[in-house]
Parts: sequence; structure tokens; C-alpha cells
Amino acid sequence: MRDRQSELDATGVRVVLVAFEKPTRLRAYIRYHKLPYLSLSDETRSLYRAFGMGRGPWWRIYGPRVVWGYLQAYLRGARFHVRGDTFQCGGDVIVDGDGIVQLAHVGGDSYDRPSVDQLLTRLHALPRRI
Repeated sequence: MRDRQSELDATGVRVVLVAFEKPTRLRAYIRYHKLPYLSLSDETRSLYRAFGMGRGPWWRIYGPRVVWGYLQAYLRGARFHVRGDTFQCGGDVIVDGDGIVQLAHVGGDSYDRPSVDQLLTRLHALPRRI
């Protein structure tokens, strides 16, 4: 997503990263990865629950697709520091300027996410406000 930031900026969108980590851990993550996004700590997971993002079963969270994805990332040089609740499912949500949810994708595992192209297509389809 970071590689496509200029395209996201052109839509007028504001990316907000929501995590269930404590604010200090979330700030450290944002700083370490040099992420340009606003971040919100949802320690109680109320937003997660509101969008139906519960905890996944072990066979989906650690299924073949996820293991293969992590192995490929590791071979490309990625290093992982697993902390927190690895069973918590995430997702992607687009809320328009009027507060109406235009997309709510609940991921079944850590690789079940819409692509940036899919998100941009949805953003471009939203009516422009004058």
C-alpha cells in the first residue's frame, strides 16, 4: 500500500491503521516500519467486533496458504516478531465522507485481503463531493 501512496492521495482518502495493541507498542510499530498513516489503538477490539472481525480457528490462521506466504516472505528477507493475538482476524474497511461504510472485508487469514487495485477501484467508484 505504501508503494501506491500517491494514487491513494489522489483519491482524497485517508488511511487509518487500527490495531488492538497498546498505544506504545503501536507507536513503536509505526515508527519501526516508517508508516505514514494515522493509527488508532483499539485494545478493547470494539471496532473489530463492530465489523465482524473475530478470532479465527487455528487451521485457517496457520493453514497452508499462510505458511506458504510467510515462507516466501522469509526467503525474500522478511523477519517476523510475532506478538499479541495471532488468532485475531483483521480486514479492510472503506468509510465515505458521510460516514457510510462502502466496503467491509473481513479477512479469514492474514493473506485474505483485497489488493490495493481492488481498493482503488472501489474508491474511484465513490461519488465525488463538491
